[in-house]
Amino acid sequence: MIDELQNKIDETKYWDLLILDLQVKYFGDEIYLFIEKNDNVCWKISFLSCYKVNYETDANWRGNFRVKDTGPKSGYYGQDISLKKYETDTNFIETSLDLSIMTIKITCKNILVEEVELKDTTFFWE
Repeated sequence: MIDELQNKIDETKYWDLLILDLQVKYFGDEIYLFIEKNDNVCWKISFLSCYKVNYETDANWRGNFRVKDTGPKSGYYGQDISLKKYETDTNFIETSLDLSIMTIKITCKNILVEEVELKDTTFFWE
């Protein structure tokens, strides 16, 4: 199952593509990562039934720069998304994400990869 999910993620060809938004919903139960594709569609990777989330940003060295003021060109780009079985419970998947100026570890039960219309999505700058 993990190999299939990894292949679906890799098929998005996310490397060096702009990360449009990262959304945490339902008290952290679901996390959505939106990645550019073209002018009409983007990739949405949904992390479902999340157990643990840990992230680090560039806030310690970026100064007074505020991400919310950047609009769609936030500076976050896909570098690596890797999946593996979570050590203590095989019902969970551990995902490591490198988004250039942010790293994230998400432990969840399922991952969904889909294309979504930009017009049907709201991002942080809108």
